[in-house]
Amino acid sequence: MNTVFNFYNAFKRSQLELLSDAPYDLLYDYLEPYKKEKLPDNTTFKVATGKKNYDLIRLFQSGEFFFSQKFIDVLSQYMDMSDKCYPIKVEGAEEQYYVIYNLENYPFLNKEKAMFDEEPAFYGGKEITTPLFGITNTRCFVVTEELKNALIKNKISNIYFEESFLCTKEEYKNWRKSQ
Repeated sequence: MNTVFNFYNAFKRSQLELLSDAPYDLLYDYLEPYKKEKLPDNTTFKVATGKKNYDLIRLFQSGEFFFSQKFIDVLSQYMDMSDKCYPIKVEGAEEQYYVIYNLENYPFLNKEKAMFDEEPAFYGGKEITTPLFGITNTRCFVVTEELKNALIKNKISNIYFEESFLCTKEEYKNWRKSQ
């Protein structure tokens, strides 16, 4: 069993939140961490609310993440990001923001129980093969402890972490029995 960490937008006061003229169902389809295709080139965003350019911002009212250059630079120290992110066009923002996509993904073993905080999140896998990955049928981004520590050390803003676990189905069953 490996300890990993989901990360979330800390929703700091006055953070930038973005809107797009693109239909939400299109955005929803493309803004999954493990999606292989990029948003259409003509997709643009604008600032809906907020004034602060944090390292982790979100789509207004739905919460999908966008990442600063600083965030991408930290990730690049641990993995090749050349086919894992792309810039978006944001009218009214001083900084460049990116979408992260094309990540490996793992299945959620206990989504129902984890959703209601009955138990920590468990993801199905034998070993960690990348420091950043997604979870099937979610918008979750998950990092290793080493990458989490690097994000903290580099003072990535507007982020918080929640402990979770990567394990086999058998390890998860054994954990459940022991509780």
